[in-house]
Amino acid sequence: MDTSQLKFFDADVHIRWDDDATIAARLPQSWKERWQIGAGHTQAGVRINPKFYNPLEPFGATSLRTVGKQAVATPAELEQKWLQPHGIDGALVSVYDGPNISTFGDMDYPLEVTRAVNDWVAEEWLDKSPALYGTILVATQNPEEAAKEIRRAAKHARMVQVMLPTGSMFPYGNRRFFPIYEAAVECGVAIAIHSGTEGMGTSPAPTPCGWPGTLSELRVTRSTTFLGHLTSMITEGVFVRFPELRVIGLEVGVAWLSAYLWRFDKNYKGLRSECPWLKELPSEYTRRFFRFGTQSAEPGEPASEFWRLLGSNRLDETLMFSSNYPRWDHDTPVTSHVMASADPAKIERLKIGVARETFPRFR
Repeated sequence: MDTSQLKFFDADVHIRWDDDATIAARLPQSWKERWQIGAGHTQAGVRINPKFYNPLEPFGATSLRTVGKQAVATPAELEQKWLQPHGIDGALVSVYDGPNISTFGDMDYPLEVTRAVNDWVAEEWLDKSPALYGTILVATQNPEEAAKEIRRAAKHARMVQVMLPTGSMFPYGNRRFFPIYEAAVECGVAIAIHSGTEGMGTSPAPTPCGWPGTLSELRVTRSTTFLGHLTSMITEGVFVRFPELRVIGLEVGVAWLSAYLWRFDKNYKGLRSECPWLKELPSEYTRRFFRFGTQSAEPGEPASEFWRLLGSNRLDETLMFSSNYPRWDHDTPVTSHVMASADPAKIERLKIGVARETFPRFR
């Protein structure tokens, strides 16, 4: 795969099918009914009800469709309405609500759904546009089977990352997830952790102190869930075991992390006997192994303070442009706080440099 001509890469664009029959056609006969209408206590499709108030999501609607304001339906639409107008020549696509499948209580149905969705992404998007790169959807309920699916789906050369949801029954440093990381490293793909499934299905409460009553509470506190995964992955030695692994945080913010890393380093110095496998400070592991999308980065005022704060832990080196297109809060290259306030010397890294370092298949 030759990516040498890429000049401007968008690391987070959401896609979805326009007709649920598209995925049903790729499912075994035994799961078609559940996909389309649900059965008994199960949820249909990939939708699952949250346990918190979210007025912007049409849960309970008879249709599973979320194209339009939530996602893009075809490669042609994406190129005409987004890539070409903004001078973006490469984009990493992921199924908008696909990570929900990891919050279902069973194992067999989610596995079949991920296979069907990954085939749809490859056939209907990657094979139809050389500008697009794909995200492998997995069902984390069964990490061994998820690893098999990574190895299968990664046979397509432009699959470059695996998507994990923030909402999870266990933090991602837990050794149960090691088969997923092993397969990702073996296949040369990165891991993305995307916010949006907190408090859904089998996921625990989306805030450390319980269930929120408003969407605004949820959005502000989402970073704490990702924080738990980052802390766990570093402390439990994921990057000692898998030094080639790279992890991208999407829609989780980033400025909050600088002060947290001061605390993480401080506590590590006092409790390092609990994790003797670590040979560096947590802040160093974070800088080396984590990358962050620019969308949802906190618009500090003045902007110089945002960059000064990130620079204290060299997190300014970890950012790559992500739009979250076409969601209601998506960023354009012009409206992005990070892109608009960055020193000119950082722009090329934001556009493509960090992506080249992050995705092994880009190197």
